[in-house]
Amino acid sequence: MNNNGKTKYFLVSPASYADKKPRPFYWSVDNGDKWIGIARGIWRPKDANDIVTEAVEAEDLTDLDWKKTPFHNNSLVSGWLSRDGKFYGCPSKFHDIIAYCVLGVKVAELEKRGWVRIYDSNWFVCEQRLSAEQRNWLSMTGYKVLDSF
Repeated sequence: MNNNGKTKYFLVSPASYADKKPRPFYWSVDNGDKWIGIARGIWRPKDANDIVTEAVEAEDLTDLDWKKTPFHNNSLVSGWLSRDGKFYGCPSKFHDIIAYCVLGVKVAELEKRGWVRIYDSNWFVCEQRLSAEQRNWLSMTGYKVLDSF
């Protein structure tokens, strides 16, 4: 963290991912000879073939553009659905990461607020009765929504 309360983040694609198509990029912090991937806490040694496409200073993780990473993609079928029917897509095992890094909220708080955790095109979980907007989004997206929800 620098003097203005901001941390410098780098959008890095590790050299070890050069053969992946498309090549993934991750928000990381520079730790001298290593990159610290902030979403999963993975430490990777720096390599001359790493690609750094962006460097930004931000006060909070939610200030970063997570759509540039594999963790936030609204074309995926899994993710979180807000009470007002807005969808935040993520890979199926990364709900916790998107909650904290993109939305800035812990999973328990999202669940308490009535957000829907969507796992795939057939399975979703909500701890509260669905809002009209959530019900509409789920129905229009092909989910079977029973009256008991």
